[in-house]
Amino acid sequence: MSQVLDGSNQFLHDAVDTQNEFSYKPVPPTAVVGLALGLLSFIALFGIIGLGIAVVGIIVSLISLFSIKRAAGELGGKTVAIAGVALSAFFLATGISYQSYVYAHEVPDGFQRLNFTSDISAKDFVQKDGVTRVDPEVLKLDKQKIFLKGYMYPTRDTKNLKNFILVKDNGQCCFGGQPDAKDMILVEMQGDHRADFYAGLVAVAGEFQAEAPTQAGELRPVYQLKGTHFEQARTAY
Repeated sequence: MSQVLDGSNQFLHDAVDTQNEFSYKPVPPTAVVGLALGLLSFIALFGIIGLGIAVVGIIVSLISLFSIKRAAGELGGKTVAIAGVALSAFFLATGISYQSYVYAHEVPDGFQRLNFTSDISAKDFVQKDGVTRVDPEVLKLDKQKIFLKGYMYPTRDTKNLKNFILVKDNGQCCFGGQPDAKDMILVEMQGDHRADFYAGLVAVAGEFQAEAPTQAGELRPVYQLKGTHFEQARTAY
């Protein structure tokens, strides 16, 4: 009889251990969100927004790990949180490395990189002897081979463009804004080079003309670029 009771007690003990082993532990939502952000962080390879997502993924996953540790065994999902940190950190590192490499190699040989906003449009026209002139810093760029990024001002034609207006930001090209004269460049593609309209950021290279007043419909850009290179921008900066 005692053997039967001992066997029953052992069975119940084993059953309790099994129940404890497979008992459900709630997983904090931050662990799941962190993992999702970690998976989404692969877009860090393609743009600065992805880098931001990776950083947020690391922070959220670390918060979930801290919560799990403080719960002293009451919360599960540690593996999920660690995976979120690992994925986000991996794509953050590889994204920074890849984008840095692309940035360093996207300028064609023989051209200097310029920032449209800070190097050109931020330089206001100056008055001298009652005449409006180009800023001296911009005038120094005349006849220089430059590379810069901007947005194409939309027109009826979208394919095989010989010329187009490049503006400094998409607020001017996409929301009906009238660009200021110093905020746009008339790009005239040279030789057989042509461009197709693209609504996102584009990169162009060519010989810059600092004083070339040209009328293009209702737009009157002062600056001009004899374009020999055109592509969708590889980086956002």
